[in-house]
Amino acid sequence: MDIAVATRNLYRFEEKIYAHSDNFQQAGVTTLRSMKQLRLALDFIWSKYGGFDNSRDFPKPKLIASPGEWYGGRYLSYSIHGEIHLVRNQRNYLTLVHELSHALGNDYHDRTFVDLEFDILEDVFDVDRGELEMAAGLCGVDR
Repeated sequence: MDIAVATRNLYRFEEKIYAHSDNFQQAGVTTLRSMKQLRLALDFIWSKYGGFDNSRDFPKPKLIASPGEWYGGRYLSYSIHGEIHLVRNQRNYLTLVHELSHALGNDYHDRTFVDLEFDILEDVFDVDRGELEMAAGLCGVDR
C-alpha cells in the first residue's frame, strides 16, 4: 500500500472511530490527560514494549508538551529523535501510543506499525482487538 494512502487511512480511522466508539471511550484512550499521567503511562508501556526492535536498542523517549507541527491545516503531535511532542488537544493515551509506536522504530504507518499500536491498546488499555480489526478494515487501514 502507498505510504501516503496508509497514513491518510490510519489518521481517518483514529479520528473517526476512536472518537465515536463506546469501546474506546470506555477504555479512556481518547480522554485528555495531564503530562504527569502520560509520563506514567509511557514508563509503564516502555517497561513492556521498549528497548529492543530488530536487535536495535532505542532509548526511552522524552515526553514534551509542545505546540506541535503544522500539518494539513492544524497542529499535530509527533515523534522525532527520541522525543515525543504532544499538542495540548492530543494529550491522550491514543496519541501517546501512536507516537510511541514511531519511537520504537516504526517510521511508516504500515502493518507492523498498526499491529504494534493495536497490541499496546489491547494489552495495556483493554481495547477490544476484534473491534479494532473490524473498524480498521472498514477504514482501509493496512492489515
